[in-house]
Amino acid sequence: MLTYERNINYWNDVFSKADTKPITSKSMGHDDLDKALDWFCHDSNSILDFGCGNGTWLFKCHLRGTEFHRGIDISKAGIEVAKKIQKESEKENFTFTVGGVETLDSIPENSFDGVILSNISDNLIPSDTIKALPEVKRILKIDGKVLIKLNPFLTDEQIKEWDIKIIEKNFLDDGLFLWNQTTEEWTKLLKSYFSIVKYKDIYYPEHEQYNRLFLLCNDKKGENHG
Repeated sequence: MLTYERNINYWNDVFSKADTKPITSKSMGHDDLDKALDWFCHDSNSILDFGCGNGTWLFKCHLRGTEFHRGIDISKAGIEVAKKIQKESEKENFTFTVGGVETLDSIPENSFDGVILSNISDNLIPSDTIKALPEVKRILKIDGKVLIKLNPFLTDEQIKEWDIKIIEKNFLDDGLFLWNQTTEEWTKLLKSYFSIVKYKDIYYPEHEQYNRLFLLCNDKKGENHG
């Protein structure tokens, strides 16, 4: 049975070394991400970041004027860092919780204006992503926004060259988990729940790779999707 134990240990190790200084800059360090976050935060008051890590996205949202923030992550160390940053920043209206997909079940519907899923949707076990998306839709307000950032798609040649383990079909073990769907496959899945406002390839020169950014709108509240 697949579990997230290795993922938790990895991220606990990463965040155990993370900085806890207050975040004072609005910039994400990338112009396209800054523009995306500007759009996301405009007219948004309450934000959920599922897979929040140390809370960076939420603190950047707060600097753009959002008021209520909740972060959820499986890494206890990540959540502890987020809480320390909040305390050092003397900021209120932040709630950070250790948890996974099951945590979404307890959130009332129509609770948030926006939900962030940054490099998490394709790092979950696929069945958990399939569970999470309708939950995100449920807890979003009508016309609420979703920001989803995905890892790059790996070709068969890259999978072979980098000796990445195939768990099943396009579900890979690259040290963590990677649901290696094409952009077209992700588009089809996301369109069954949300309207796609914009898609953008985000290039990271320091890594010589792209991330894939979807900006979505929850304007199909009453429809049955699956």
